[in-house]
Amino acid sequence: MSVPHYTFDTDAGGKPQLSDIVAQEKSATIALDALVRSEQLMRALSGDSADFSNGLTLLLPTNDAFERLDSIPDDLDLVMKKHFIPRAITPQEMEEGVTVYSYERLATLRFTSVQGKVFVQADKGAPTEVRGLGVQAGSGTYFLVDRLFV
Repeated sequence: MSVPHYTFDTDAGGKPQLSDIVAQEKSATIALDALVRSEQLMRALSGDSADFSNGLTLLLPTNDAFERLDSIPDDLDLVMKKHFIPRAITPQEMEEGVTVYSYERLATLRFTSVQGKVFVQADKGAPTEVRGLGVQAGSGTYFLVDRLFV
């Protein structure tokens, strides 16, 4: 199977897409490598997926998230889908404790707020901090997390 080739147009006119912005995130190069191998997820990041017509929130795992694992999961595409939320989630909703499903309902994501910090827990996994206020683009918003939802 060939790996699709994607180019990122960071100099395009208008609002950049999430794929363009994520490509510049130096702390998440391992996740980017996983994402470009999935045509389905790249379509979502580029704003070209009906599955994300209600918006896209990406909980982008940092390189530290991958380095914490003993080995990279076999089905990385499935793991990465757990980080995609098929609707726009605001930082305020996260602080208020919203619970949502990830893409294809692969995980239940519960947000909580403790002492001004927002955390997310995937299913029964350990909570991890949601870093930052989100980086917005034409196709969605991403937040950094230091844990993979495996």
